[in-house]
Amino acid sequence: MATAHSLGSMPFFATLFALCVTTFPTLAGGLSPSPFIVPVQRLVNTPTTGHSLVRAGQARLQAFSKAHSQVNGIPGDHAALAPPAASLTDQIVTFTINPVVNGKNFSLIVDTGSSNTWVGADPANRLQPGLGLDLFEVTYGSGAVLGDETTNTVNITPGLAVENQSIGNALLSEGFDGVDGIMGFGPVDLTQGTLLDNAESTIPTVMDNLFAQGTISNETLGVFLAPTTTDDPVNGELSFGGVDTSKMTGPMSFFQSTLPFWSISQSATFGGVTIMDTTTCVVDTGTTLLMLPEDAVTTYQDLIGATLDPTTGLLSINEAQLSNLTTLSFIGTDINGETQHFDLTPNAQLFPRAFNTEIGGSADDILLITASSGSNDASTIDCIMGQSFLQRTYSAFVTPNGNPDAAGTVGFATTPFTDATTN
Repeated sequence: MATAHSLGSMPFFATLFALCVTTFPTLAGGLSPSPFIVPVQRLVNTPTTGHSLVRAGQARLQAFSKAHSQVNGIPGDHAALAPPAASLTDQIVTFTINPVVNGKNFSLIVDTGSSNTWVGADPANRLQPGLGLDLFEVTYGSGAVLGDETTNTVNITPGLAVENQSIGNALLSEGFDGVDGIMGFGPVDLTQGTLLDNAESTIPTVMDNLFAQGTISNETLGVFLAPTTTDDPVNGELSFGGVDTSKMTGPMSFFQSTLPFWSISQSATFGGVTIMDTTTCVVDTGTTLLMLPEDAVTTYQDLIGATLDPTTGLLSINEAQLSNLTTLSFIGTDINGETQHFDLTPNAQLFPRAFNTEIGGSADDILLITASSGSNDASTIDCIMGQSFLQRTYSAFVTPNGNPDAAGTVGFATTPFTDATTN
């Protein structure tokens, strides 16, 4: 387990920067000097409940564990279409991108936790069915889709188009109200098993094809998500082919991704007390909360004195406990072998108060973003770094040299929101 350095009163990520200034991993063509910047829309899903947020996170974890087993050849049921445990509209916020395909405009969820791209959740906004192409099927824990694969040009933004992209056209879907589908930004291995007639094959992702077609000089996706405190769809962007340094306030440190998902291995401390031994966490834009193993959340709750609010299902604290709240630190080893800290300030651990009433709470409640995965089973995936973490960092997802068979890396850097008092 990584050993924590003394943080004292240093701000979020200060230790990281003092220890080591890392550079990007070696990439084909080097860093793109002018990556394509695409705005991300923020869709606020109401009404929902805090209980729904927790259930949706736990359902995602179950889906990740199942997909991990399938990719690694562990026997298990195929991802059959079934009523989802929780719908994507149970996430308080969904981040979307708006590509044009075959003259149609689509609103697609930005999902680093999956890799298939598909449209047609809204039956009124579907592509012409494919002719003789494979059927595809994907379950997300928080939704499911069945449809046919077709090939088309995906116009992400003016000047950024993916030619001959294999894209799913939904015939049946569950859990995608208010959006047209998903653009998956996970590693390509996650597409294996989703083609019903060709289960051993993978489907090149949007990022794979952009790199292969020479549109971007390296297969890097940068993600900037601002904290959600209002209903305004502002302050989100994707950067294709590099990172947007204008959104970063410090250098970026990189970590090896060890799962078929974008992931980081880390332990966690609260106020210097270890609450989580080293485990692997999925880095997921499709989950609202910070989902940790059950015993880690129990220890965290006990140290704070928090209670489980029966109305929202989230951890709740009072003003006195808020004044004593301290740093929640995630500790990992970067690709240079250096120990790094990712620290959530007390304010960053709070659920946005602007949405308290929209999840069934009271306006003056003090709720927390950390929830239990419902498991301590080391053989399953029991940790997600969701939106609540990603909104305090700039993140990058790198497929080295555009080689989907090579281990990817995940990078983090500070932003103006890292130490912001937003909640």
